[in-house]
Amino acid sequence: MKKTLINILKIVLPLGIGAYLTWFFISNMSEEGLESLKEAFVKADYIYLFYGLIIMLLSHMSRAYRWKYMLEPLGHKPHFWKMYHSVMVGYLINLTIPRSGEVARAAYYAKFQENTKFDKVFGTIIVERIIDLVMLALVLGITLYLQKDLEAFNEIRNSGKSDSSIPVWIYFSVLGVMVVGVLTILKIPVLKEKVMGLIKGILEGVKTIFKLKQRAAYIAHTLFIWTCYVGMIWVCAFALPETAGLSVNAVFAAFVVGAVAISASPGGLGLYPLMVAAVLSDLYGVENAGSFSMLAWSALTLFTIIAGLVSLFVLPLSVKNKQQV
Repeated sequence: MKKTLINILKIVLPLGIGAYLTWFFISNMSEEGLESLKEAFVKADYIYLFYGLIIMLLSHMSRAYRWKYMLEPLGHKPHFWKMYHSVMVGYLINLTIPRSGEVARAAYYAKFQENTKFDKVFGTIIVERIIDLVMLALVLGITLYLQKDLEAFNEIRNSGKSDSSIPVWIYFSVLGVMVVGVLTILKIPVLKEKVMGLIKGILEGVKTIFKLKQRAAYIAHTLFIWTCYVGMIWVCAFALPETAGLSVNAVFAAFVVGAVAISASPGGLGLYPLMVAAVLSDLYGVENAGSFSMLAWSALTLFTIIAGLVSLFVLPLSVKNKQQV
């Protein structure tokens, strides 16, 4: 019962915070802004949003195919659709608890792929996320280089930070919990064996990055994925007249803060519209930036929910049908 309650809180709390931020974003809009938001959803050119989502779908498919290069050194011969559906389920779960999708993705794939261990698969995903951080840093560098008003950009980027320092006792509390956790694992042989086995498996998965046979293809897919990410913002901007002429600088800036928002909250719930609107309006003077950010986030989230739910049910069904045949 207690474990169930904790699991529920893990989902409810992030969603609750995201819902509050969404309410905060909308409630602080003027009457004129609310009317513009309603009008944007009614009069938007949805064909451009559709094109943007196609680009996003291609990035997800490329990510799934690229994953094959990491799994092959583990002795796997993965089927593309198993990898794709696992990726989409991961994105779906990320809408509940930030970054929980990585665990769900590895578990989902391991469940439906024969002779596959979760820990090794999870290790390959860890490497993937490290590479994502490197690419995000690269895009951030390009973004900063393109900005003409770096002072204003940094002010907006840091606007969410609090001036108050974190109490010292919090650091000691976190350290204490970590020490107790480690000592508990070391004192209980069964738990120690399981944890060490998990770490060993994860490290074996991580090592696959050094065993890639098609490094050029892996790099090409990586560049394609991140080009799609930025390209989606640019294409979706054409859905509204006020954002149709976004500069390259603005597109990169919107993408960077949007990526941070999605990483920090469940699918960027509440935070994505706030941060993207702040950058586009305060730094570039874009009119109706709030409507665009809400429109783009809504389209992306709806796509993720639908595609994720499809993958959640399609893969088990296809595996079951194959076994019956």
